[in-house]
Amino acid sequence: MARRLATLGLLVGTWMGAPALASAHPGVEGTRNLSLGSVARSSSFGTNAALINPSNMPFSQTFAIEPIYQLGIRDRRHGIGFVVMDSLNNPRISVGLGYLLMRGSPTVSFTPTGDDPIRQPTDGETVSARDLELVHIAHETFAALSITVVKQWVAIGIKPKYQFSSLRFRDDEGVARDAHERLNTFGLDTSATVNLGGWAAASLLVNNVVGNHPPAFADNRELNLEAANAEPGTIDHGTVSQLSDYPFTVEHGLSAFPLRHPDFSINFDGIYDWSSYQSQDYVRLQYGGSAEFVVGPVPLRFGTRWDGRGRGSEDDRVYVAGGVGYVKQAKLGGVGIDLGFGFRQQVSGPGLGGQSETVLSFNLGLRLRPDL
Repeated sequence: MARRLATLGLLVGTWMGAPALASAHPGVEGTRNLSLGSVARSSSFGTNAALINPSNMPFSQTFAIEPIYQLGIRDRRHGIGFVVMDSLNNPRISVGLGYLLMRGSPTVSFTPTGDDPIRQPTDGETVSARDLELVHIAHETFAALSITVVKQWVAIGIKPKYQFSSLRFRDDEGVARDAHERLNTFGLDTSATVNLGGWAAASLLVNNVVGNHPPAFADNRELNLEAANAEPGTIDHGTVSQLSDYPFTVEHGLSAFPLRHPDFSINFDGIYDWSSYQSQDYVRLQYGGSAEFVVGPVPLRFGTRWDGRGRGSEDDRVYVAGGVGYVKQAKLGGVGIDLGFGFRQQVSGPGLGGQSETVLSFNLGLRLRPDL
């Protein structure tokens, strides 16, 4: 804890000069966030701000209702979200509510023990590996709240949430077993944003202050597949993520608006993950850049990020992302729409070819402007 506080103090002192990557729900990041490579903390707005940076909600006057679908192809991870966000009704207080659900089907393989009833073949011959499909579930219900400290200049935000995560499989008798300890608790995210006269914005966040969770496996700990008759030391973790679903993170972001308008933003972000590689006494680092330019009703989005996983560089990854949308602003007393598609693709690091990470996201939201 002392080490975390020391690093947090250092970041507070340097965040204005540093380049926020989302450490949001593992299956739902928000289409705009994903399209920008999860590099959009200080330029986020509307439902996307409710998801990754609640302190940014007041800087764009919005009342939005948005369903979201996200697909992770590698581990067949389906994410569904429904978010409502309002920064219109009160000049000082903005709120967001959301429910997020993810279901994945990662696979592992292992050599079965001699007690396995279907172990084949007999003694003296090589025993082939056995494949097993797991079920990865994550639920989250959150309430995002932002308070404007200085109008159009400074805002702070918190996001209390209930979160659940499990990784399970069925044994030979059809009984559901935990391959990793379940998370079933309340969590809390915190954030603060400073807007620099409409030309730039900077944010600092500390996420999963409580409710953080270790990854499913680590260098010194395998998945718990004893009930599947797995021989210890033979487990190939396959497409199970080595990252924590809900890590303790410190994040910072800087966005520039060259036209002094949110229709053109350039973002430089970073994140420090204390949970995913705790067994290596290593803090996972991520840095990235992105840009968004809105042409009429069409936002064009591009992003890239580097993910430094574990000690050494052999498992580092680079991602590119992009997306397009169609936005019709709501007139007074009317309804507008926000339609978007985005992707993120791994282009460097382990697993390229058959196991590279590809994530797609879609949203169709309504923007409302009541005549109050």
